[in-house]
Amino acid sequence: MKKLIWFTVLNTASMALLIASRLTSETEGFDWFIFISAILIVLTLIHFFVERNKLNQLK
Repeated sequence: MKKLIWFTVLNTASMALLIASRLTSETEGFDWFIFISAILIVLTLIHFFVERNKLNQLK
């Protein structure tokens, strides 16, 4: 369970920092890095809750 929590925290933090670094850039139009990072954060959180439920059922 600790490995799952650390994976989720580190992955979410790295994607959040990527989004924060891209928000200050002055690109015109749609920024794909922000979109992909946001999708990866959502997928990581979904993965966390699915795996947590699987681990809780094993107890």
